[in-house]
Amino acid sequence: MQKLIVIANLGRVRPVQFKPAGEDPQDKAHLHETPGSAVELRPQSITEVVTDRVGRFRQSGSHNHPGGMSYGEEHHLKTALENQALARIAGTIGDIVAAAGYPAWRLVFPQELLPSLRKTLPAAVSIALAEVMAGDLTRLPLAELEKRLLNGH
Repeated sequence: MQKLIVIANLGRVRPVQFKPAGEDPQDKAHLHETPGSAVELRPQSITEVVTDRVGRFRQSGSHNHPGGMSYGEEHHLKTALENQALARIAGTIGDIVAAAGYPAWRLVFPQELLPSLRKTLPAAVSIALAEVMAGDLTRLPLAELEKRLLNGH
């Protein structure tokens, strides 16, 4: 089993370490999370980027006149914001794996964005990636993570 497991979604990266069972029969395999190691990366929302409070842009007329408004088109804004968030997540994961010395590692990430994240990961980090699991487990308590990730260990 990989000693480094990175659990992430678009807004949070949570690295945990696998600790194998020791010589003592009571010492079981477990996951260890360093306090403060989870990184919150809140993605921008469209409402933060669109300047008008209802997402409308002035189409014509003076800015003091209440008429002439139309709903603004997103023009792939959602995709662009998602790509920015993926790039930030990939960079953070890259820093975590690099700091650990590029060991074989496991990634847990939501299925719908997994292919995009894998393309965005730095090359050395992508090469060291040994296993991928689909899912958003970033908010699960450590005991529940152990049940899901340590089956058979």
